[in-house]
Amino acid sequence: LAVFAFAGCGPQKFGGAAGGEAPPADPRAEQMWTTDLPAAQARAKTADKLVFIDFTGSDWCPPCMALHDHVLVQKPFLDFAEKNLELVVIDFPKNKPLDQKVELANRALAEQYKVESFPTLIVLDAAGNMVHRDEGYGGKKAEAFTAELKQKLGR
Repeated sequence: LAVFAFAGCGPQKFGGAAGGEAPPADPRAEQMWTTDLPAAQARAKTADKLVFIDFTGSDWCPPCMALHDHVLVQKPFLDFAEKNLELVVIDFPKNKPLDQKVELANRALAEQYKVESFPTLIVLDAAGNMVHRDEGYGGKKAEAFTAELKQKLGR
């Protein structure tokens, strides 16, 4: 078993326009996000969607928490995701325990996709090929983040 450690949150592209209080999360968010990558990939194949993976430190990484609160659970992003993406979160919390099987699976995925910092966002096509990767969070609000993602993905 390889020793796997993350030095920190990663690229300091944080501190942009999304500062302050985030709007309330869209009620759909909890149901749209999963931790089951294989199931999300299977759904993506049948629905002609991409798979959006958020590698995060949900309870200790400030840019990860800001990205979550200001973008990933907000209506503009979820409206786009509903038609185009299967959403997967791969979490590396420090303050809440993960089931050992989940923790090992998450570490294996992080190694597979060479994740070295948080947040790291990866988009896969239905065949599992990486079509987009982004590291850090530049502070964009949901509308701007989603518009940029649409452009990058051609959707």
